[in-house]
Amino acid sequence: MSAFFLAPAPALAQETDDTGTGHVHETDIWAMARGGQLYDNWASVIEVDFPRETHPSYPKAGKKKGATTWRCKECHGWDYRGADGAYAKGSHFTGIKGLRELVGTDPKTIHNILMDKTHQYTEKMLPHSAMEKLSQFVSLGQLDLDLYIDRATKKARGYPQRGAAMFQTICAVCHGFDGKRMNFKDDAHPEYIGTIAQSNPWEFVHKARFGQPGVAMVGLVTLPTQDIIDLLAYAQTLPVK
Repeated sequence: MSAFFLAPAPALAQETDDTGTGHVHETDIWAMARGGQLYDNWASVIEVDFPRETHPSYPKAGKKKGATTWRCKECHGWDYRGADGAYAKGSHFTGIKGLRELVGTDPKTIHNILMDKTHQYTEKMLPHSAMEKLSQFVSLGQLDLDLYIDRATKKARGYPQRGAAMFQTICAVCHGFDGKRMNFKDDAHPEYIGTIAQSNPWEFVHKARFGQPGVAMVGLVTLPTQDIIDLLAYAQTLPVK
């Protein structure tokens, strides 16, 4: 009988300290993934309240007020393209540009941008350790989602059959086989995983990769991107109500 061995994990996967205790430090991929959750809803991640007042730099043309205007995604969008993407119109329109030009930028530069006169994040509001992770996401964690989702139809460029296997063995544990075990809104206006996959596939991909802030949801960012898109393709076949 032939023996088969798994190759050792990449060095990025985990590190141990030099004390011999075997303590596992956070990895770069974990820090970046944490930044993806902070981009979504940093207040939920660090368990604080957003400021109640509308962000001073939120445009007058915008239709939101108060706490939600402090979420990164509220201006820059789930597709990271801001006014050039899905938020080019509708209730989330602000006219603010996206973040795609910052891909590959030194996270230290992005950290400084977060504290500038426009963004106005402070250590008291958002600890520097959190800003560092958010900066890593902006630099290293974005996807060009136009490669994977048809913007006109919102259809995923994936394979539902492959996605079904992942959904049924990973996601269905919490969401149910039909995706309706969790209703994100209420009975009058239900919103299920299939609803989001069809109406806002960019949000689906972001949350599938990084998880839902504030709850115990697995982030799948270490999977190949095409796996996530296949998962989206299958989720788009699920009930919306």
